[in-house]
Amino acid sequence: MVFAMEETTFSDEESRDINNKKFWDELHQSFQLTIELLHDFAKEHGIDLNAIDYEEEKKKNRERRKKAKENPIAKAANEYSKMVTEWFEQHEGLFEEKQNVLMKQFELNIGNPQAATASVVDAVEVIRWYQDQIWVKLMRALNGEEFDIEMEKDEVVEELPKDSDGSAKVALIGIDRSIGAWGELQKHFADHSDSIVNILIYLSRLRKSIERRFPLARRFVRPGFDQEM
Repeated sequence: MVFAMEETTFSDEESRDINNKKFWDELHQSFQLTIELLHDFAKEHGIDLNAIDYEEEKKKNRERRKKAKENPIAKAANEYSKMVTEWFEQHEGLFEEKQNVLMKQFELNIGNPQAATASVVDAVEVIRWYQDQIWVKLMRALNGEEFDIEMEKDEVVEELPKDSDGSAKVALIGIDRSIGAWGELQKHFADHSDSIVNILIYLSRLRKSIERRFPLARRFVRPGFDQEM
């Protein structure tokens, strides 16, 4: 629905320009429609939105988030993020050395320095992209886990895929891709393989912990990503 709305509502340059009044008018209408749909859905399922104690819900959310932060899996993911930062700080000179070697190869027309450069750059970008995202998605999964349990009381919601599984799946994908990226760096920096192996082992253990906690995460189907639209 969001995709369809964007195609029709924000179909021209004026409606996509945040400095243009038309953009804000269209956005306002989009929010209004969202609110109407939410109220219609609530009414259909006998939910009185006015009866919700929002302060109490905020309190519950804070408690869920605190509990999620204290979870060993979340702590491990946060620790991995720190490990990545420390590794790149400690091995900053490696990339300068690698650059010099590849430049020499390019000047002498030997090897395939272009492919090697692309491999290193891609690996670093993947690692940095998922460095914090793994923790963020895990926090969402853990935070939503208890909420999903509460919502299972509703027969309609019970049949729906769990948001916690979807978030856990994204975290697992991030770990999968990060392991592959670290493997690429290991090929290029063989003399420093031990430090990379330690990170690979750490990530593998974290992945197993997540899979045990969210056994259905891998089966979660993300519309537009895991299936054709």
